[in-house]
Amino acid sequence: MNLLFLEGDMSRSGGTERMTAWLSGQLCKNHTVHILSLRMAKEEVFYPLQDTITHKCLQNAKTTGKICEIRRYIHINKIDVMINVDTGMGYIGILAAAGTKAKVITWEHSNFYNNWNSRWFPMFRKFAARYSDVMAVLTERDKRNYETNIRGCVPVKVLPNPASRHQNTYDIESKIILSAGLLGKIKRFDLLVPIGKIVFSRHPDWQWFLCGDGPEREVLENAVQEAGLSDHICFCGSVKDMESMYRRASIYVLTSEMEGLPMVLLEAKSYGLPIISFDIETGPSDIVRDGVNGYLVKSGDTDEMAERICGLIEEDALRKKFSDAAELDMEKFDEGRILELWEQLIQSL
Repeated sequence: MNLLFLEGDMSRSGGTERMTAWLSGQLCKNHTVHILSLRMAKEEVFYPLQDTITHKCLQNAKTTGKICEIRRYIHINKIDVMINVDTGMGYIGILAAAGTKAKVITWEHSNFYNNWNSRWFPMFRKFAARYSDVMAVLTERDKRNYETNIRGCVPVKVLPNPASRHQNTYDIESKIILSAGLLGKIKRFDLLVPIGKIVFSRHPDWQWFLCGDGPEREVLENAVQEAGLSDHICFCGSVKDMESMYRRASIYVLTSEMEGLPMVLLEAKSYGLPIISFDIETGPSDIVRDGVNGYLVKSGDTDEMAERICGLIEEDALRKKFSDAAELDMEKFDEGRILELWEQLIQSL
């Protein structure tokens, strides 16, 4: 079949782009795969694509022009299935595919309640949920959210993000806390400052590595400097070799106020890292067993988060116990299983 991914910007280093690169790379073994980026902030894609995949950036600046350009692309390349990468892309792809033979999957990468602080986004989500052929979401909870809140919702399928299993020897001597992601407001990396003040006052020989880039980087760096934490909180920028970061770390921490099914947690889990995360609407509770291989903390409670981090720092045996239990539930995120679910969905349209 001829498949088309419609993506915002493949030069970005986020989990959405990583998943698009992974899924397109798997599907191109049996299908002809195209990717269209609405824009490219940088010249090169961040995550390498398979040689057989055609990737292009749309030339039109205006939305109506983009829709017409996508529509032409669908006709010329005889696209059978178009995958809108994220719900914000949904209305563009749906309008472009209207009247063609292409079926439309809109792929939710966050969750039903995340509207990115935009008054328009709930309308985009409702439009996608009513006029796609299928909605693909990351968790069972989000499936219920869509089915409960959208009247006339199209079929909703649960397709989690995958994670590879890795042979890893946990470094009990490591004194590195790790976090990663887009440096944007929704990730709440600003909370590293109040958390860090507590943690590093008690454990000044530890460091917190923050991998990623984004619009909030300068603000965050200034806040860290003003708090006197520059020797402890290290900004690593966009890192392509995240494997080495996971292998060096001792604890993974997620501070987000909203996620879908965060790739960073799945990857941290796959490398045997104990995880401490805010217990937000969707994601962490699907990955972490509280008190077994990590901790789920009340969302926004920086004092409890700091105490949980300090507790793990102070108990080597507990960190090792959590690391040994990281493998629990990994079968839910098996790459082969999830690819099979995608193949079944595509073939059913």
